[in-house]
Amino acid sequence: MALRITGRREDERGRNTHFRLSDGRIVTLGEAVVMVESGNLPGYHIYERDGVKYLRDNPDTKESDNIDNQPLI
Repeated sequence: MALRITGRREDERGRNTHFRLSDGRIVTLGEAVVMVESGNLPGYHIYERDGVKYLRDNPDTKESDNIDNQPLI
């Protein structure tokens, strides 16, 4: 079964910094970016703004799986 993001941690500015995966691991944004780029976290893509890479889930009709709708950890 493919890994999914099931939780997130924010910094004081509301930016996602860490993610809990469906296997229970907690990874940093940088680790998650590498996982997406290497194909190990399907269902997500990278969005880059001002030289900073962010995670986004691939578009679908479900809002419940959006990263920002995941519970804070």
